Amino acid sequence: MALKLYHFPNSRSLRVLWALYELGVEAEVETRPFNPFGLKGEEYRALNPLGKIPVFFDGDKRIIESNAIIEYIANKYAGGKLTRGPQDADYADYLQWREFGEAGMGGYVGQLLGHTVLLPEEHRIENMRRWAVKETSNALDFLEAGLGEDGYILGAFSLADISLGYMLFLIKISRNGKLLGEKTNAYFDRIRNREAWVRACAVQPE
Repeated sequence: MALKLYHFPNSRSLRVLWALYELGVEAEVETRPFNPFGLKGEEYRALNPLGKIPVFFDGDKRIIESNAIIEYIANKYAGGKLTRGPQDADYADYLQWREFGEAGMGGYVGQLLGHTVLLPEEHRIENMRRWAVKETSNALDFLEAGLGEDGYILGAFSLADISLGYMLFLIKISRNGKLLGEKTNAYFDRIRNREAWVRACAVQPE
């Protein structure tokens, strides 16, 4: 086994590092400072031709989608820990929420982040920000309705929470935490107090 993650703090590689710690799977982690120009350079494009984050290797096998990486690690190296399978009653819910944390929310949250904090002010578009607020709020309402009063999205912690939790983190750092409902705020508090989350967030470039 020769697992390696290229990690950039606060980026989607945080999902993968967090999952590695939750699953107890050992991997080499090369932590780099986030530099959007560096991602487009020849050296990094040799690792990930898209110039995006993350990139993970299992020997010569390269995987670049964060939710695919965590599912792969869990099933191949952790005996399916934190996943669900067709034999489980909540399998459909697991698949839906794991994908919702990226496919259902990522586009809106990305625009929210960009037009609130990431882009230079002269490049931000107010109408895009308002649209992103509306669509992110709609997604958060769906999540709020799906949460119980305590525990995680399926009751017990799973990879679905890693998918969703990272997206809530992005909303928080975009300074739009007020969009989260009461149950969702409490849910994120439970997530960010997990030992593996705290440990993953503490990893910084040397």
